Amino acid sequence: MINLRPYQKKGIEDIKKFFVSGGKHAIFQAPTGTGKTVIFCQLAKLVSEKNKKVLILTNRAELLYQTGGSLKKIGLNAFFIQAGTKIISNNFSIYVAMSDTLRNRITDKIEYWIEFIKSIDLFIIDEAHLQNFNYIFESGLVDKKHLIGFTATPKRSGKMKQLALDYEKIIDTLSVKAAIESDYLVNDDYFGFGAPDLSDVEFDSLKGDYKENQLFAKFNSPKIYSGAVKNYNELTPKTKALIFCVNIEHCIKTAIEFNNQGIDAKFIVSNVSIPKEPKNDCSEGKKVAYLDKLAKYELYKNNLHLTGERKTIFKDFADKRFPVLINAGIATTGFDDPSIETIIILRATLSMSLWLQMLGRGSRISENKTHFNILDFGGNAEILGHYSEDRIWSLWHEKFNGQGLPPIKECGFNSEGKPISKLKGCKRPILAMYKICPFCGFKYPEKIQNEIDLSQIIFDDSLRIGVRTKRLKDMENKELYEYWKIKKHKTAWLWRQLFYKGGPEMIETFGNEYKWSSSTIEKAKEFCSNF
Repeated sequence: MINLRPYQKKGIEDIKKFFVSGGKHAIFQAPTGTGKTVIFCQLAKLVSEKNKKVLILTNRAELLYQTGGSLKKIGLNAFFIQAGTKIISNNFSIYVAMSDTLRNRITDKIEYWIEFIKSIDLFIIDEAHLQNFNYIFESGLVDKKHLIGFTATPKRSGKMKQLALDYEKIIDTLSVKAAIESDYLVNDDYFGFGAPDLSDVEFDSLKGDYKENQLFAKFNSPKIYSGAVKNYNELTPKTKALIFCVNIEHCIKTAIEFNNQGIDAKFIVSNVSIPKEPKNDCSEGKKVAYLDKLAKYELYKNNLHLTGERKTIFKDFADKRFPVLINAGIATTGFDDPSIETIIILRATLSMSLWLQMLGRGSRISENKTHFNILDFGGNAEILGHYSEDRIWSLWHEKFNGQGLPPIKECGFNSEGKPISKLKGCKRPILAMYKICPFCGFKYPEKIQNEIDLSQIIFDDSLRIGVRTKRLKDMENKELYEYWKIKKHKTAWLWRQLFYKGGPEMIETFGNEYKWSSSTIEKAKEFCSNF
């Protein structure tokens, strides 16, 4: 039996009212970490108790098993539909399916599976903002069925299909700010740095975000790699950190930098296989593409000691066997580790969904956790808003076609037509992101860059802007106290910062200055002995 929180109970009642009023398809929105899985599992239980069938759709194996575990907690067994499933048992009322598996069965128009879909009374979609589930609506099989999509971020962008074409309404719950005030989530300390110049990075209208290779070229910089380690050590030392990068190569290089600086860091990426060698008479372009893929494969192969089987890496990280885990999107959903204290965003994004999903990995509550840290190297908060900022969700989004030519440069020459180095290039036009010319092999020199220093920023609710402040370690006691009041952090957060500044002696000095009772001072010291 699970005791539902007030907003969870209200959410289920709102869903019932929607269906009673004649509604068919709705999106249920709740912030990351506030128990959407608990809500839809309880909803599935209520429907199954009426001898009706429920199908829960998910797009990731981790979410599949997470859902199964949540159902078991409330005494329910589900039938799992995944790759290799041919026959469905009729002895279940709740089914959990991998989206791709079901899509293949429906696309192939297998009558057995079509009839199964028709027998379902309620469809539940997890992470409904994703386009992976478009097919279920396009099939026409759910037109007259009850369907609820769950997501923390009901928002799409670019040329993605409008949510309003599939859903009639958004059912809201509580805001991030309300969840923090009710102790369902923890507050944040934000440290930001303006992103590199992204003006020439193209927009991928299908994905609704920057083009990956061009974005990686901007963040593949010694300045940013060293800055990530430097700021982690200075601002959030020894905390359990989850890092989000642009792509596989970025993950590996970031892991190498952390380990070179003496910090045990692992990376998780999708499997990387050796590329197939092209034929001898293939085009120059295919040869260049092959060599590029081969170099990436060699980078991966030479650093296998920094990774491992995904399930094992996740478990070891959860068990605090190493402090820093690096990924490029694998850990945005289906990975819930409340003990994460620091989120490092080593990329820029235009996707509100991705931004909030990344931050949500650090917002969950756990024992002795007073807050979580955000180290933002992409200036994302300036564009997409701060973590606890109030947001208005809509089923419609503006489209952007992303038209335009990719940025070009002349090999070996700068914009003024002067050679970049003594070794002249061939002057043929190449993509601006290239560091080695695919025609003559000219190698662009690495720029000598200074390390990045992140600034501490408070979000001003009234002005709706980020206001720079001193770093916590540089604040006087009075400034620290004022910051604590503005942020509305828990009292334990203040104890912790005082302990970092000067140990138990600083807690006692501060406590006496602000007339704390002796019992409060002792309680603060005892709490901080865990750090």
